[in-house]
Amino acid sequence: MTKEYDLVIVGAGPAGLMAAKTAKQEGLEVLLVEQKREIAKVRRTCAEGLITRPNCDEETVTVEGEKIIFHSNDFSINYHGTWVNMKHSLYISPNGSRIVIERDETPVAKIFNKEVLLEGLLSEVEKSGCEIENETMGIRAENIKDEVIVTLQSKGKQKEVRSRIAIAADGINSRLVESLGINKNRKFFGTPKIVSYFLEGVDTPFPNAFIYFVGRGHGQVEYVMPKAPRKAGDTPLSEIVGSTEESLNKFMTEGKYSSWFKETKVVRKTSAVLNFYTPILEPVVGNIMIVGDAASFIEVYVQGAIMYGFRAAKAAAKELKEGNGFAEYVNYWKTSYEYNKPGKIEEGCRIALGLHTFEDKELDYLFDLLAPQKIKSYYDEFSYPAKMTSVIMNHIPRIRRERPDLARKIDTLFKATIEEILGVGMKHYSA
Repeated sequence: MTKEYDLVIVGAGPAGLMAAKTAKQEGLEVLLVEQKREIAKVRRTCAEGLITRPNCDEETVTVEGEKIIFHSNDFSINYHGTWVNMKHSLYISPNGSRIVIERDETPVAKIFNKEVLLEGLLSEVEKSGCEIENETMGIRAENIKDEVIVTLQSKGKQKEVRSRIAIAADGINSRLVESLGINKNRKFFGTPKIVSYFLEGVDTPFPNAFIYFVGRGHGQVEYVMPKAPRKAGDTPLSEIVGSTEESLNKFMTEGKYSSWFKETKVVRKTSAVLNFYTPILEPVVGNIMIVGDAASFIEVYVQGAIMYGFRAAKAAAKELKEGNGFAEYVNYWKTSYEYNKPGKIEEGCRIALGLHTFEDKELDYLFDLLAPQKIKSYYDEFSYPAKMTSVIMNHIPRIRRERPDLARKIDTLFKATIEEILGVGMKHYSA
């Protein structure tokens, strides 16, 4: 007789692992499946930053000893790895002018080692007695009366499993979401591809800083940032991210900052393919819940994936025991995830992608104008863009006098639709 579960979770990233851990604590019979053989191995490009801004997605996260504490949701997870306190975030124009984002009281962000974090969560899931199948892919999910049939594939063979509830936590390119037909109702913007190198021996004048390169003069390189080593005493690592390996190699050997990379060694290569959709506003379809990156605009933060995995498992348990859990989860997702709010997608993308509408000489002028002012902010998709926008607008009268064409471009950018902003961004990554 086929075993039936209370909950089948597809995807064992931060959201899926946290959902499995929490669901077992709630007493549910759980199956967790993951297509990777080594579940905690990170093979995709990921910034791995803990956002220190209070109330980010309506949650304040702090670190105390070896615990990451989620204050609003009242839970914590263990983390036994190292941290890099990111002191600054820098935007650099083609001529080298820099806009500096910094904080006095706390780091702008804290960098963790994602593999160590996943290993800790996986260990707790294994100890809970949760049934786990690795090298297993979720192909589709279907609501049948009061249960869900999930089709799994492993080593070329397919099988069906039945559960009372299923969670799709299978990432930004979710097969389960696609099988439900939800994507046809979402606005699609494109599919940029990025690659990254993990490097030893990078020597920048800005240690422990996120360095973002703006303008065509830098090629198709996006940023350089520190990575947290697995344990104290390990060789420090940095990551460089761009659109192609060719662009990274050229930047490191021939670019304006090639001196930073004279003694570097590439120790790992990763990549990512990012489908840009609007978020799923109703992330429950029948008895199927959609969690984390699978429901988001691009991706949620790692802490957000953990938080939504926790909330989804709590909601599933409540739905099975007393009802109304699904409604609570949908409401929480709608009100907490910032990209669900009107205008937030434009706000989050306007600076990071919209600046690519400007010519290099225009960026140099603008950055020279703004550079003397240090911007006090956090490193997240809403804090520093809002602050940078405010600083730019403070200089608009002077820009109108000295560079009226640039002022008109700025006006156009701040009125642009998300389609127009992302259209420019896609060209930057694919040029």
